Amino acid sequence: MTWPAQAADVRRLRLLLDAWQAVSRKMKPERRRVSRRTRTLYWLNGITQSILHRVQNKSHEDALAKVVPPPPIFVLGFWRSGTTLLHELLCCDSRFGFPTTYACLNPSHFLISERWVRASDEREVRRPMDDLRYSWSSPQEDEFALLALGAPSAYEALLVPSLMDDAIPLLDLQERSADDQERWSSTFDYFLKLLTLQQGRRMVLKSPTHGYRMRILQRKFPAARFVIIERNPYEVFASNLKLWQTLTNSYSLEHFTPQQLERFVLTAYGLHQKAISDGVEQAEPHSVAKVRYEDLARDPMGEVSRLYRMLDLGDFTRAEERLKAYLDKASGHTRNRFQLSREQKDRVDREWGATIEQNGYAWPNAYIDLVNDPH
Repeated sequence: MTWPAQAADVRRLRLLLDAWQAVSRKMKPERRRVSRRTRTLYWLNGITQSILHRVQNKSHEDALAKVVPPPPIFVLGFWRSGTTLLHELLCCDSRFGFPTTYACLNPSHFLISERWVRASDEREVRRPMDDLRYSWSSPQEDEFALLALGAPSAYEALLVPSLMDDAIPLLDLQERSADDQERWSSTFDYFLKLLTLQQGRRMVLKSPTHGYRMRILQRKFPAARFVIIERNPYEVFASNLKLWQTLTNSYSLEHFTPQQLERFVLTAYGLHQKAISDGVEQAEPHSVAKVRYEDLARDPMGEVSRLYRMLDLGDFTRAEERLKAYLDKASGHTRNRFQLSREQKDRVDREWGATIEQNGYAWPNAYIDLVNDPH
């Protein structure tokens, strides 16, 4: 594989100093590709973020001690299953709040800085994995905030891809130490309180990583609601290869290979299916609803209305106008088309075949071309 020149210098996640030091210690020396410049910039940025974090905490100390967040609504689904679309549709309801891209990438100081930055910069850019538009104010994955604040996170693997080689402890918080579990829980509570202070609303939270924590979240928030989205697994697999290649090219501080990413995706999907199945089995009545991406894309108004009824989310008609406006704006988006080799399809069939058959999916000729493996 050809490594992008100085890829690790192109973008940097805004980690607290303690978070950066903890992640950097996990790099394998024989796979490291981080420059001295990048290490220095992460270190300096970590100091800055840590100072701003203390300022944010001190300026909101009393309010943080008193705020009680309402039970969240969680959007669950494997990466590239349509979680972004579903999240943005639910966030059209002005009765709900959500973490913005700015808040998730700047969790150490967004309460004291977001409104000023967003007032001067509301440009939209396109996501490299699917060409969707987003801005600082767009709904975003709270997992980025948890990583930056030093919580145990699967996104440590964006920086240190060798962590993907042992997917179970990376993804399953219950396989981590008691200290790690407590650190994750307290960090999550802290970020949720910050969001509630900022917006004063019930949060809609979306991170594919939360699917692995569904049972933890059910115990932590007995009154929470969970919306699970699924998509044709062949498309999910092909799209994930592009996603993880894109993200690791941008953030990785280690060498990695496409084969390593592919093994991770194959393993991670099975673990996710098991975690979701366990969560659904233990769910309280009316706390969980499922939707297929294909149905949501075909009839978004009808499917979201159905979810409101199933989960008792309130009067759907109050959200209709803003939801229609969002759909009108997004109407020109075209789904990606992918290529997979016959060998890759065979691997998906072996690993995910039972799920594909059980859920009634078939090869999506309209979106994936099957080609011979050039190797």
